[in-house]
Amino acid sequence: MEELSGLEIYNPVKTGTDIYYSKVMSNSKELTIQVSKNTIKLNKDKMKAILTIDADTSEFIKKVSDKVIKNTSKQSSKYFGKQLSEQDCESIYKEAAKEDKLYCFYDENTQFYTSQHTDLNLDDIENELTGIAMLKCNAIIYTKSSFFIRWEVSQFKIKRDKIKEAKVKDECIMEYIIRDLPEHSEILNDEIRGIESKLENITLF
Repeated sequence: MEELSGLEIYNPVKTGTDIYYSKVMSNSKELTIQVSKNTIKLNKDKMKAILTIDADTSEFIKKVSDKVIKNTSKQSSKYFGKQLSEQDCESIYKEAAKEDKLYCFYDENTQFYTSQHTDLNLDDIENELTGIAMLKCNAIIYTKSSFFIRWEVSQFKIKRDKIKEAKVKDECIMEYIIRDLPEHSEILNDEIRGIESKLENITLF
């Protein structure tokens, strides 16, 4: 996992539901990480997921969280009209990474595909999968009582056994970001997407 550097946190933008969100960038590009092969459990009703993560990914995510907490405290008077100490911010921050699990999200643009480069319909895949995830740090979400980082799965490369793989029949797509590497820990980049349409179900867990 690469060292965290060049992290940029933008001023919060207020939505129509009194929720604020801030973009997070790394060297002026979207902050994304590729996670090693592991399992993911999907909640298809709420478009949420629980991703099993390795120790390096967990440490990296917590480093991002630490910088977000420090920045929120430093900028709190400017952001919210009152000063909040780091301790105050730590007490209301909801960490998405807990032990070896990351509580995250996905949406209609998330690509689930197989080693045969077949783009799969969400309704046709299992609720629990094994594979390689590409995560993006979508935004920091500020509510009236707490804040957290919204981590999203942008791509998930499913690793099935050959028998299951032979049963999958879908249309091929041209290109993916996830790479088969000995160590799946490279920080990559993707295009920025909006978040306002994703805030109807704002609860982290």
